[in-house]
Amino acid sequence: LNNASILRYPTSFTGNQRRVELQGEGYFEVAHDAGKPFYVIVNNTVSVQVLGTHFNINAYLDENIWKTSLIQGSVKVLKGGSTVHLSPGQAAHIDSTGIRIVKGIDAEASISWIKEVFHFEQADIKSVMRQLARWYDVDIEYQGNVPDRQFDGDIQRNLLLSQLLEKLERNGIHFKTEGRKI
Repeated sequence: LNNASILRYPTSFTGNQRRVELQGEGYFEVAHDAGKPFYVIVNNTVSVQVLGTHFNINAYLDENIWKTSLIQGSVKVLKGGSTVHLSPGQAAHIDSTGIRIVKGIDAEASISWIKEVFHFEQADIKSVMRQLARWYDVDIEYQGNVPDRQFDGDIQRNLLLSQLLEKLERNGIHFKTEGRKI
């Protein structure tokens, strides 16, 4: 589980299915069992049926798009009446309009957090700061105009928050820290 995430599961799986509930982000490696399919219920809204696989779900409530990225195997993603079937290297992007498949994803980038790395691809400052807020358990407040910049690259998560903010300030963004608020 990534920071600020919750996984609910029974002490043992009984009946004809294995079912867990996720809020936030989690990486799963699930063994195939045709007699007991595995389901991840995401934020009580989306269901991911697992067919024996390795996959990542990123579904923080403060994100506009929730993503299920398939590394290996097969999954079905269900929301309302829509269902998509993913193959390795694909992701399901889920938003208020429904589900769409994105092909040719960078699977390693989708699970970079497992390797203690922040990975940014065309990320705006608000997206970057949401990740920092979860990791460092801080509150973010914006004052004035928010710069319209895109960030690409990887940053190790073992840096002190002050070191990471210093790196971002080199891009012309200024921060003021007061206790747990930036």
